[in-house]
Amino acid sequence: MEWKTTWSYLPINYNTTIGTVEKITQRTYIQNNLSGKKIKIKFSNLYSNEKLILEKVVVGQRKPNHEQIEEVIDITHQGRNRIVIEAGQEFYSDEILWNIDAQTEMVLSIYLEEKTKVQSACSTWSAKSWHTVYGVNGDYTCDQKFVEKESKEIYPYVDVDANKANILVGVSEIKLYTDQKVKTVVLFGDSITHMSYYSDALIQRVYPLLSGKITILNRGIGGNRILNDATYVSEMPGGGKCFGTAAIKRFEKDVYESDCPETVIILEGINDMMHPYLFGNKEEIVTAKELQSGIERLIQIAHEKGSKVYLGTVMPFRDNALEWLPNSEKVRLELNEWIRSQQIADGIVDFAKQVEKKEKPEYMREDLHIGDGLHPNREGGIVMAESIPMEWILEAVE
Repeated sequence: MEWKTTWSYLPINYNTTIGTVEKITQRTYIQNNLSGKKIKIKFSNLYSNEKLILEKVVVGQRKPNHEQIEEVIDITHQGRNRIVIEAGQEFYSDEILWNIDAQTEMVLSIYLEEKTKVQSACSTWSAKSWHTVYGVNGDYTCDQKFVEKESKEIYPYVDVDANKANILVGVSEIKLYTDQKVKTVVLFGDSITHMSYYSDALIQRVYPLLSGKITILNRGIGGNRILNDATYVSEMPGGGKCFGTAAIKRFEKDVYESDCPETVIILEGINDMMHPYLFGNKEEIVTAKELQSGIERLIQIAHEKGSKVYLGTVMPFRDNALEWLPNSEKVRLELNEWIRSQQIADGIVDFAKQVEKKEKPEYMREDLHIGDGLHPNREGGIVMAESIPMEWILEAVE
């Protein structure tokens, strides 16, 4: 028996209030691929400057093709139902006996009664492997149904963005105590990973084939760079702090703090190429060789931890609606040439070749992005997921 993470995302430091909640029920539906005998949940209030009070937390489960939520239990900390998380704090709940089978959906309901400014949360855009809805003006944690509101209706920060994120507050990880041999795959990257179109597509592809045997974790942060910390953007709420610390700084903590994955797939570098030009930070312009050095460091850490590590080529990002960056494209081509030829990683995924226009390879195919030439849409995520050799996944669980 061992504890295995069935779900987790990275809390994002918005460095600003994304919205204020009060007397609201947050319900999150989570696709679960593990069987377990006990559960524990990591509560998180990272990056906030005020405490977060979860008045009540319950978890239930929903069988495939069923509407009924069953086996609902209270989640406690030190025996208390009311969870108080101080600013900057993270901790696990009590370990609670609870039987759940693989492929059974988890339903996590949290009631936030007191007026609270939210400054940190987990987020997804695809919202297929997990998604959150809200019930306003009351505690609906034990109700089967309520009038559901979306994140954009609760958080003004989300509503002003053309691409609407789905938000989860107060929780960043769920572990199950299982007697099955489970392998972990981590996807590490920037917004292309964080938005979850690619990770969700991989989950949809893999989980039905390997029920109870594998868990896939998303470790993306939008706007993240390999070599430099978050780009400061004065006109952006929070100043761009949400882009996170440099990959070479966060990799070991974000990938290995709670798990030791058998497989890590890395897709980073596009923001190192673009941000210095787009946001006027010319002193942070990087070369392909510098990015290569940063990636080599990530590979070294992964290998020292015992993981196999695979590199993704940086996908095209030309968009006629924005200033074109020919120097960035030069670096992209040079870095991709190195990724394809290097021998230190355990393999590569040539995402770039899979999504590029054949006649204009500096562009992504029009049917595969959200409209900005850069971020894959749902179909783009499927193409990316199908680019990952299935033998890597099967090898991980053998």
